Amino acid sequence: MPLFGAKKTTRGSTTSTVVRKSRNSARAASDKSLPGSSPAGQKGASPRNSVTGAVSDTDSDDDTVKNPEALPATDVTIYNEYHMGPAFGCKFPLPFIRFMIDRLISQKLRGKTYQPGDAVKWVREVADEVNLKMEGLCRQPRYKHVIQVIVYQQNGAGFFCGARAIWDKLADDQASCTFDGGTFMCIVMIFGIYQY
Repeated sequence: MPLFGAKKTTRGSTTSTVVRKSRNSARAASDKSLPGSSPAGQKGASPRNSVTGAVSDTDSDDDTVKNPEALPATDVTIYNEYHMGPAFGCKFPLPFIRFMIDRLISQKLRGKTYQPGDAVKWVREVADEVNLKMEGLCRQPRYKHVIQVIVYQQNGAGFFCGARAIWDKLADDQASCTFDGGTFMCIVMIFGIYQY
């Protein structure tokens, strides 16, 4: 099969093949010669195109200007997609969370007396209700929350509770509320953790 630009004759005549040089090889050949010097050492002569042999009035650098892929893109918009912290007004809404927890605990536990079997149900119900309210009303983008509910009997004994976490003071936050039921105490703690 003949190459591009090949001439083929039939009936015993010879086949002559012309191979075209690629643009890169032509550019490499023109880069070897010094700028401003002509091939035959003639000053002021126009540079010759190495592919066709014709005299051209333009530099080889003008070929890249004609190619639209060589120009920088002007219609590209770059958006900053990496969040360095919560957006303004999108932090953990502590005042609303405290208000919501106070109302919910007082509705669930008002007028009840402590029984060990009932306290297990109260803890589960309060934690589930707070979780549902947080999902519906207090959900903030990129925040996760952890809810801890403690119910203990008031019989003169002390109670100690502690928590440790890797904490970001600028983004993470926590809210806690206490309910005094007379015979028991209920403590609800919510931790809001921002995801980077």
